[in-house]
This record gives sequence, C-alpha cells and structure tokens, in this order.
Amino acid sequence: MKKILLFVLASSISMMTMAQPPMGGGGGGMRGGGMGPGGPMGGPQGGGNTITAALGAGTNASEAKAVVDAKKALDKAIAASQKKADKAATWTALSDAYVKAYDAPAQNLLAGSSATEVGMFLKGQKATEITNRKGAEGTEYEVVSYDNKDLYYQDNRLEFWLVTKPVAENALDKAIEALDKAYSLDAKAATNKAYAEKANKIHESFYSEAVSEYLAGNAANASALFAKAAKVTAGKILNGFDSMSVYNAALMANIAGDKAKAIEGYKECIAKGYFNEGNVFSNLADIYKNEGDEATALKTLEDGFAKYPNSQSILVGLINHYLTTGTEPDKLFTLLHDAQKNDPKNASLYYVEGDAYKKLGDYDKALELFDKASEVDPKYIYGVLNKGILFYDRAVEVQEKASLEMDDAKYAKLVDELNGYLEKAIEPFEKSFNMSDDKTIKTAVADYLKNIYFRFRDRSAEYQAAYDKYNNYVKGE
Repeated sequence: MKKILLFVLASSISMMTMAQPPMGGGGGGMRGGGMGPGGPMGGPQGGGNTITAALGAGTNASEAKAVVDAKKALDKAIAASQKKADKAATWTALSDAYVKAYDAPAQNLLAGSSATEVGMFLKGQKATEITNRKGAEGTEYEVVSYDNKDLYYQDNRLEFWLVTKPVAENALDKAIEALDKAYSLDAKAATNKAYAEKANKIHESFYSEAVSEYLAGNAANASALFAKAAKVTAGKILNGFDSMSVYNAALMANIAGDKAKAIEGYKECIAKGYFNEGNVFSNLADIYKNEGDEATALKTLEDGFAKYPNSQSILVGLINHYLTTGTEPDKLFTLLHDAQKNDPKNASLYYVEGDAYKKLGDYDKALELFDKASEVDPKYIYGVLNKGILFYDRAVEVQEKASLEMDDAKYAKLVDELNGYLEKAIEPFEKSFNMSDDKTIKTAVADYLKNIYFRFRDRSAEYQAAYDKYNNYVKGE
C-alpha cells in the first residue's frame, strides 16, 4: 500500500498548454468552430431547451440555399479555370469559390448561440440525430447532427461545429493552391495586399477547424489541420513561420500517439527560435523520457534551462529527472530552490525537497520541509501524510535493529525508541485520514493506524477502540 504515497511533482502533468491563435474571429478563436465570427457570448438563452425539438423541425427535401449557391459558383469557377488558365483573376476567383464552398454548410452559425437562435440561423434545416459525446479531456457535449454538419452544445449553447459533408473535399487545400497559382501569374502580386488577406483567411479557417477537432477529441485530425495552417503561412504569399500552429501540431501529434511527428514539430520550433516560455523543451523531453531515452531527455532539458532558467516546466522536468535517477543531489536542491522562488505557493516543491532529504538520511530537515509544505498549503495532504510515514519508517528501522539485539538493556532502549516514533506518527496520520476524500489514500493511512493502535491496544480502551475503527475501515466494514 505504501507505494501509492510516493509522488512525482503534480505540476509536471499540466505543463503542455495549447497556444492561442493571434487573431480573433474564426468561430470565436479557441472556443469557436467553422468560420463564424462568434465567441462565447451570443444573445439571451431563449425559452427552454429546443435541441430535442430540432429533430422535428425543417425538412431534408432541399439543401440550404447557401450550399446550392456555393456549388453553382464553384462549378462555374472550375469551368473558367480550364478556359482561362493563364489569367491570375481566374485562379483568384477559383480560390474564392473554394473558400465560399468551405463556409457554406455552417454559414450564419455563431458560437455561443442558444439552440433557439441556431434554429433561426439554419432556417428550417432538419436535425437527423441527437447524441451525447465526450470530447477533449472527457468534456461532455450534446451533439445535434444534420445532413452535413454536427453541432456541439453545452448547457443549450453552441460551442463549436464540424462539417461532415462538405460542398467540396479538401476545399481549403484547393483554395490556397489556386491562390498560389494566381500569385505566380500576377506581375503585381508582391504589392497587392489582397493576396495576403485571402491567405490569412484560409489560414484562420484551417486553425479554427483544428481547434474544433481538438475540442471534439480528434487530436490526429487537429494536428493535421494545424500543420496545414502552418504550411499556408510558410507559403510564397505570406512567407513566414507560424509558431503557434507548428507548436500545436506537435502537441496534438503527441496526444494522438504520433511521437515522430511531435518530435519533428518541436525540433522545428527550436530551430526557428520559438520556445513557448520553455514548454517546447519540456514537452520534447517528456517524449524522449517516455520513449526510454533519459540521456536525450536530460540534454533537452539542460538546453532549455540555459535559455529559460525560470521556466517552471523545465525546472520540474529536471527535478523529476534527478529524483528518479537519484544522481547529483546538489543540482536537485539548487533547482528546487529556483523553482520555489518562481512558485512559492507550490507546496509540492517543499514536499519533494523534504522527500529528497529523507532519502539522504537528514530526517530533521525532511520534517521541516514537510511542515513547510503544509504551511504553504494547509489543504496539501502530502506534507502531513509523509511526516507520518517518516516516523513510521523510522520505527520500522528501529524494529529491525531491535530484532537483532541480544543485550536486554539495549533492546529495551530500542523498544522505547520504536514506540516513540509510532506515537509521533499517530497525529499526522489521523490528520491525513480526516483530510483526504481519496479512498485509496484513506485505506493506506488506516492500515498504518491499524498497525500502530494494535501495538498499543492494551494501553487503554481508547486505543482498542481506535484499532477497531481502522481495522474495520481497512476490511471495508
């Protein structure tokens, strides 16, 4: 049971954060979907939940006018491109037609709208199915499906959407391809700002859809779309480096299990000088570590530390490395002190330092730091809990010595010392038991207390009652 009480820094699991897009729009940025200007607001909620009612509304007899018009415009532009392929305007028009086709299925949708408002925007389109789905990080959504799109709701508010039946496959890819061709044919393209504006709109559409795919729990799709957004920026028209899209593509690839693609993306960020406050290094090191390459993980963290000595994610990565390997304790303590300066309210940093001193045999210093962890955050259980464990472990050490001692006087002295440690362990264990709502932790603590009170059960009725209490808890009674 004790093994559950040894913890690596909790903050190490929360360092991978997705960068925000540099622009508004795009369906409400990180919370939007499609290309609506949207956002988290929208008008009043409207009367009652009309999501279920959407199943009975509208008709599938004809497609929305926007879709029909987009198809016609695209067909016309494709035909024109085959006849006037040497004209820049022809390819610009084709690019615009593909963008219009991309937007058409979700035209007028606004993130943050109530179901009532969405029904008005869709003008009678009929929902075909309503399901409950889990998205990123287990977020629950009510999903209303239409013939060509899925709308994701929370609390009767539209969060984002995904088009399931596009007017044209790969419309955005074809849009930027046509725009690039127009740019190549136009002698005045370099001074025409319209090209950059159109390319940026395509980029925003890729980025917004990537966010929606992420929110829906489709990390692999999100990674591919972020990569496409980055490719638009790197193209001949914008000729730049989209750091956030490259970073997010790597982040999503890692979540999807494509370690090679994630490593490639993070390395590109480093090569281009984008470090996201050190998170690029720590994320990359995590991949190497999980792949069993401790040496490369450490080198990556050290490279990051040289550039970002105050990065908490890098510090945590280095601390975890030295904790796991047990090497160079002086480096560990230096890093811990740096981390404590950066984040003085992080109780786990003091607990980890205390645990390191415990392993080195400096028990007084360990107890001091466990107390400091509890002082910094009275709700942080591991400071007081590990104080109890330290006393209990010391008692076990003394018990082993006593079992080998042949001299009666020395044996009696060791028994007194053993009992003293167990008595000191009672208070922090009792406090830990009362603090925790975690069944596993409570059972482990109850097991410690059961053993202690069993030894002292003959002292008084109170000790016997305490033994019965914790023994019954361990047995599940």
